[in-house]
Amino acid sequence: MNPGAPAIIRVARVASLAEVASQPFHALADVGASPAPSLATIARFASTREAFVALFEAAADPPLTILRGDGEDVFLDECVELFLASPLEPRAYREIVVNPRGSCYTALIVNPDESRKTWKLFPERASAAISIEARGEPAARPAEEWRRWTCRLAVPWTALPSGRAPGEGEERRGNAYRIARGRTTSYLALSPTLRSSPPDFHVPSRFARFVF
Repeated sequence: MNPGAPAIIRVARVASLAEVASQPFHALADVGASPAPSLATIARFASTREAFVALFEAAADPPLTILRGDGEDVFLDECVELFLASPLEPRAYREIVVNPRGSCYTALIVNPDESRKTWKLFPERASAAISIEARGEPAARPAEEWRRWTCRLAVPWTALPSGRAPGEGEERRGNAYRIARGRTTSYLALSPTLRSSPPDFHVPSRFARFVF
């Protein structure tokens, strides 16, 4: 990946959520574009007529930090995150965060200056329409002891800024992230934001370009 340019991701239309597992994978990199992290994380993407679909597959180093429930600060746990922007205003975007137990945090963010000092943050109740499927291995052990976990998200277009599905060839901005919180902590991004001191995911100009 060229850290100087946001990633370009082509998103295929599929008939079912399960088909996302057969889509090309994209490795997440260090958020600051440092050398590849030791805990590999990949993401796959697809779209249906009803939803944007993301599948995360993450190696882990337990014990994992998993303390929050739905609507709480899940971003302080081991988690994956999906940001999807408005097609009309790419600096307005929805943030969706999920931990290995499937607990979810969502917020609408307006961030014209790419700064936490001036952004407008509107935490929301997670929509029941967002489909979340999280599982891990060893399956018989508690989530805190998983060495590998996956999370599939299906986010209805109606739950996103604009509320409509993209047309063929349309481009929308967004990004995918993972915070690994086990024996060590690392911050990973599909399209690195180039901010690592401190790590910052909220840089809309560095969002990937999803082409449908």
